[in-house]
Amino acid sequence: MDFSVKRLNEMEAELSKTLHQVLKAGKVSHVSELNHACLMKLNKDPLVNLIEQLSKQLVMSVEVCKAAAGKLDEMKSQEISTSRKLLEIQEEQLLSVQDTVKTELKSWASVAAESCKPNKTSVKSVQKAVKTVMEEDARSKNLIVYGVPDEQYGAPNLTSTVDDILDELRYQLGTTPEILTTSRIGVWREDSCRPIKVTLSSSETVKNVLNNAKFLRKSTDEKYRSTYLAPDRNKEERIAHQKLVIEMKKLATEKPSQHHFIRNGRVISVNK
Repeated sequence: MDFSVKRLNEMEAELSKTLHQVLKAGKVSHVSELNHACLMKLNKDPLVNLIEQLSKQLVMSVEVCKAAAGKLDEMKSQEISTSRKLLEIQEEQLLSVQDTVKTELKSWASVAAESCKPNKTSVKSVQKAVKTVMEEDARSKNLIVYGVPDEQYGAPNLTSTVDDILDELRYQLGTTPEILTTSRIGVWREDSCRPIKVTLSSSETVKNVLNNAKFLRKSTDEKYRSTYLAPDRNKEERIAHQKLVIEMKKLATEKPSQHHFIRNGRVISVNK
């Protein structure tokens, strides 16, 4: 007999049906209530029929269990065979990788012998590159806020002031970003307004804030409409951006019928 889940379900249904007949004949509702006294009350013919059905179903159950055991043994053998094949493939791949590594190491060793000699210039270049990367990573978590009124001895709570600005963008951001630090840049002068450097929890948060900073110009509160947010640029980036600002202002004068703005390192003009 071939084993199948369908046959197992059929066998279970047949046994349940016969068991129901036994309970009905014994006038009990549960198998735990069956006992010698109940069965002795049955007539001989019904009892014989029930025993005959149970005997056939018992034999069939044994056959199904044997078929299931054989199926399990077959699946186990297939799994063992598959595992062996996988091990053989992995061993072949490992040997191939080892050969490739040996070949590459020989080539690399000859190059490294020449290129790894002490070189002060190379060391300094690497140190400078590492420093630049670290500075860029730190700046990526900063943004610069312009247009906030300045005081000689600082605002009573500069962080609270910046938090109010970011809270104005809460609808676009979905939340108010966490502020780690805030500080004014430069020396206080009566005729100037120092920008504020703000450090947030991540560079992604800074990008999200900058992408939505344009909505400050649409704020119902006038003080936020004059607030401008910008990335924390290095010296070269500031010089390049200043040139773009000058170009944008020139175009605004020459072509007042168009709207001019800076995007991706260039000035873009569109019709109003």
